[in-house]
Amino acid sequence: MELLDLMSELNEHNKTERGYQIHLNSGNLDDSSHKNTGIEFCDLYFTQCRALRNSTLLCFDNSTRKPIGEKEDGTKLFPQEMNSSLMIDIKRIEAIEKVDNPDDWFEFPSEKIINIYMLPEDASLSGCRNVVSVGFIE
Repeated sequence: MELLDLMSELNEHNKTERGYQIHLNSGNLDDSSHKNTGIEFCDLYFTQCRALRNSTLLCFDNSTRKPIGEKEDGTKLFPQEMNSSLMIDIKRIEAIEKVDNPDDWFEFPSEKIINIYMLPEDASLSGCRNVVSVGFIE
């Protein structure tokens, strides 16, 4: 999958307002993925994805979250994760792949899952890398 294809799919999914699930260095990945194993984040949720900084960053965020209530004085209340975001430097993406079988990766069903393989942090291209799994919530 090419970066332009990913951007197009993200834009289309944004229109559904169903959001995204993110998993960093998932235990669901094959051993051959060369993923980092020192840290894993599971089931991070975001309402949208957009390009920032002259389209050099992909930003998953919750800026379109609706209020969950309001105070007596009318002040809108938002959940704590409202300020959460995840940034991906597009220049550091090595490969993008669509997962063939998206079942049972996340807490909520995903209509599709895309793995984004980042370049290793050191000069060795065979070194371990971060892999971001993006689930498009059904």
